Amino acid sequence: MRELSNTFDSTTRLGGGIEGVLFDIDDTLVDLRSAAIDAFLAIVSDLLEEVTSEHLRLIAEDFADDGAGAYERYMAGEVTFLGQRQLRLNRAFELVDHKPLSEQSYIRWTEDYESLVKDSWKPFNDVLPHLAALSSWGIPYGAVSNNVEAYQRMKLERAGLPGFRVVIGSDTAGAPKPDPAPFLAGCSQLQTAPGRTLYVGDNPINDIQGAENAGLIGIFVDRESIHAAQSAFTVSDLGQLTTLIGQYIDS
Repeated sequence: MRELSNTFDSTTRLGGGIEGVLFDIDDTLVDLRSAAIDAFLAIVSDLLEEVTSEHLRLIAEDFADDGAGAYERYMAGEVTFLGQRQLRLNRAFELVDHKPLSEQSYIRWTEDYESLVKDSWKPFNDVLPHLAALSSWGIPYGAVSNNVEAYQRMKLERAGLPGFRVVIGSDTAGAPKPDPAPFLAGCSQLQTAPGRTLYVGDNPINDIQGAENAGLIGIFVDRESIHAAQSAFTVSDLGQLTTLIGQYIDS
């Protein structure tokens, strides 16, 4: 992890210099991957009875990780939100040589999936303590996401994270990350200067490069330690970020 002192001392003067924090939502605040895997397995197990549990787990992970690359097509306007999910499901079935669902069956499947995945949305264990620490320091926070704002607000509420006054979606910003627009919209609504605003996310390009190109300070959350060192500050969890911010605020 890169030393924080140089950048924080020179650009934010951390003792009172951080004006706000913006977060990515999916797999930064909310454990979307686990929710997607659990919901997928709950629905397809009966459809794919001949597939071993180990293989089912692998295709569930591929579905959750979007091995089809479908979400980027959704962000580019090539397919609908439900269309990108169908592409991911079709790929999962192809991986086990199973024919895709009919359109009518897919509609029923996605209704069941949506209900289950919403019930499975939960924040990572480090999220609530970190947000409480920001509140205690008087640092406002919000979220910037590559999904529809209304859906993401609902996700935060269902996950037990209702305190987000500022939520920017790709629809309300007019462009998805890594375009600067959503990051700057978040700063505008938080009423913070980009150079004194942290952006915390788990995607090296959409979150970190995008935030830094917009003038924010990127904080890369690498929970599984699977990425090479980033240009941004890298932390393994939000508890580590809490400690680092606290050291400078209290200094």
